[in-house]
Amino acid sequence: MFRGLVRSRPLTPSSVIGSLIALLLLTPAIVGAASQNPLEERPRIGLVLSGGGARGAAHVGVIQVLTRLQIPVDYVVGTSMGAVVGGLYASGIEPDALAKLLADLDWDALFTDKTRRRDLSFRRKQDDRRFQSTFQLSFKDWSFQLPSGLIGGQSLEQTLSVLTLPVATVRDFDDLPVPFRAIATDIETGAAVTLGYGDLARAIRASMSIPGVFTPIQINGKLLVDGGTAMNLPVEIAQNMGADIIIAVDIATPLRSKAELESALSITAQTLTIQIQQNTARQLERLSKEDILLTPRLADISTMAFGKVIEASKIGFETALSQQDALRKFSLPDAEWQAYLAERPVPASSPPVIQSIEIVNDSPVSDAVILSKVHVPIGEPLDVEALQYDIDIIYGLDIFERVEFEISPLPSGDAKLILHAVERETGPNRIRFGVNLETDFQTGSLFNIGVNATRLPVNRLGAEWRNEFAIGENPMISSEFWQPLDPGGRYFIAPKALFRANTISFYNDHGDELAQFRNWSFAGGIAVGRQMGTWGEIRAGIAYEQSEARPLVGDPNLLPTVEESSAQPFLRAVVDTLDSATFPTEGSFGYLEASFAFESLGASRDYQTLGLLATHVFTVLGTTLLVDAQIATTFEDVREVSTLLPLGGFLRLSGLAPNELRGPHTALFRVRGYRKIADLGVLSFQLPTYVGGSIEAGNVWASTGDISFGSLRWGGSAYLALDTPLSPLYLAYGYTESGRNAAYLFIGQTF
Repeated sequence: MFRGLVRSRPLTPSSVIGSLIALLLLTPAIVGAASQNPLEERPRIGLVLSGGGARGAAHVGVIQVLTRLQIPVDYVVGTSMGAVVGGLYASGIEPDALAKLLADLDWDALFTDKTRRRDLSFRRKQDDRRFQSTFQLSFKDWSFQLPSGLIGGQSLEQTLSVLTLPVATVRDFDDLPVPFRAIATDIETGAAVTLGYGDLARAIRASMSIPGVFTPIQINGKLLVDGGTAMNLPVEIAQNMGADIIIAVDIATPLRSKAELESALSITAQTLTIQIQQNTARQLERLSKEDILLTPRLADISTMAFGKVIEASKIGFETALSQQDALRKFSLPDAEWQAYLAERPVPASSPPVIQSIEIVNDSPVSDAVILSKVHVPIGEPLDVEALQYDIDIIYGLDIFERVEFEISPLPSGDAKLILHAVERETGPNRIRFGVNLETDFQTGSLFNIGVNATRLPVNRLGAEWRNEFAIGENPMISSEFWQPLDPGGRYFIAPKALFRANTISFYNDHGDELAQFRNWSFAGGIAVGRQMGTWGEIRAGIAYEQSEARPLVGDPNLLPTVEESSAQPFLRAVVDTLDSATFPTEGSFGYLEASFAFESLGASRDYQTLGLLATHVFTVLGTTLLVDAQIATTFEDVREVSTLLPLGGFLRLSGLAPNELRGPHTALFRVRGYRKIADLGVLSFQLPTYVGGSIEAGNVWASTGDISFGSLRWGGSAYLALDTPLSPLYLAYGYTESGRNAAYLFIGQTF
């Protein structure tokens, strides 16, 4: 306007004076026009939320009060848990909905990377069943490897990705409903890193990567951990964004007293707290008298007390409410509040339409292996639950450290689905342990220690080399190479070699040992098969075995050494839908195998065997019941030592000695129940504790003509069980109808 005026005539003293007079006359009108838009005049408010773990739920209560007081928030900056709450609020989740969300989240599940057993690959279910220790070691470059964090963050990041899906295509955090920044720490330099661009869920995840607890996250070439170590209360960042007024909420953990510093862990935590408080103090110095600092009193809520998030939220609400007089000066009248809300960007109300899928994969397996597990239709809105299931299945292969999804916007307005498959940082070799101990304190003990060493993947199709070793009463060495024949792993071929030894005892009706053999066997074979998703497998093949049973106890003239050979084509089917390998609460397990030995193939004689195991599990009013049946038979009247089938011991006709009964035909029917009564704390572990009992019926028979319902033996047991990290432990008492009884100590598998 003034530029045009100047050009219309030459500059003279009188013209300059005239222009100044005109400007002075116009100024009140300009100011009046500006004052008619109060949203342009009001101070810009920045909400700053500190880190503090579960204590951060107090932020939600504060935001609820700010909303009720109609106080506009123009910028949100958060660190760690403050980034979680602030980021979700900035994404458009209303405060009351956010409070409900935090209360409903399964925090225990978020802070563990353990895959639900239903989503494990069938191969991992087999490992899980045979080797039940929760300890798994990784071996790489001829040394054991430790991860950079106890938790990889798979569950946490996937949950954050789902919660932020309505703004998944937003890359500039200034374009969120409320402009947002998350603060992380560059673990290489110690400097604070401000995250304001990229994937919102990933930025939040980086901000709360507690060192040593969560693995660090790499963004833009920087290895990032929890922002609290560098800037726990990021006042400075909100001011740099343009905030005139700061409302800061500090929920950081207070320093421990001298009396509380009684362990190495507490001293380490105190050191971190001191560092956080020092950087917080520097940020507090930036606050002016116009700014507001809220410090909810959360002394009884620890950093990891996520069971108290509702309580923490209420305390935050009460703290903000107590300062409402100071806060009200920033409140907007109804009309202006509605105008403020209307100006905020609106998150997407429907899932994005996926037009393409991209795999970002740094593992040895091919992209085709990953894509075979993805069932996202192209050209249709994203089914988030189906995608989560697919990701769980991919993660259940146990090849990846994390499997993450990202939604990238396309120029068309649709989106591209990006799956990030991050290879395990500790390498491809897994080592698991197993223990089996059974004693009735009378006839002796069975004790074995086992190791499962598996390399996966071996090649681009995800082949596995599984090796198992056991020492003790029943030493064993086995090696199997499992090679998928297609990217989906549906069809496979599996050669296997095996050596094992076991002791076979024979007893009289009173439980006195009459004879004992030591049986040695060498076997090898090959099978082809098909996996049925994650729940089952069918395989057929041929197995060759050479065995020798030597008498250890008894008259060697009456009990000669027995040598046998067999060449057996076999057919095997297995179904496993149990939700736990130790104390399942639902699901089923089934095993069916038929084998056929032929002299023409090298067996000592022609015979056939058939074995069946079926278990169904269900829970009613907190009590779990297992109903199962086990049947095995050998045809053609073969009664060599190694082919006789065992029965007896805890839960296998309780009251008898372990494997006291042997015969070519055996059956066991059982109803078992247990109920969890406590979580017993031992050191840093919580051990689920159960009481249970069983009713059992079964027997062995020398011939099929002897089999009858009336010949079944009846027994039962009562027990106390602990689900330890090594293996379940049982203290039990068993009784059979013949008057036999026994007390048992049992560690290991029971069904």
